[in-house]
Amino acid sequence: MTSIQPKTNDFTLPDQSLPKATNQYDKDMFMKLLLAQIANQDPMSPMEDKEFIAQMAQFSSLEQMQAISKQLDSVLVDRHMSSISEYSSMIGKTIDFTSETSEETTKGSGRVVSISRNDLTGYMADLEDGTSVSVYDITSIK
Repeated sequence: MTSIQPKTNDFTLPDQSLPKATNQYDKDMFMKLLLAQIANQDPMSPMEDKEFIAQMAQFSSLEQMQAISKQLDSVLVDRHMSSISEYSSMIGKTIDFTSETSEETTKGSGRVVSISRNDLTGYMADLEDGTSVSVYDITSIK
């Protein structure tokens, strides 16, 4: 008799409530450093225009990278939710599947009770008998 192991790697969305790490560089710190540099510069040898423009360009690049990072996080969450929604239509239906490994080919069928995802195997259809089948191994849905 086979034993059923609990899933340990289900995907979870990132926790947005955690505070940011204090040792992380951000645009506020960059701006404070730039303003302190301007305020404390030697009046007899002020900062060159080229240096100031280069630092402002770096600041602008930092802001753009942060905006892109936020957009990518949003796309990742949207993609995950749409995939789960697509596969959830299989819940309650009977599927046929063929799983192939280097040693053997396994064919079977079963009724889908849930859809799950983990980082190692991707999206899985969990069957009534406790078997988990990759959605890519499904050959028919009834």
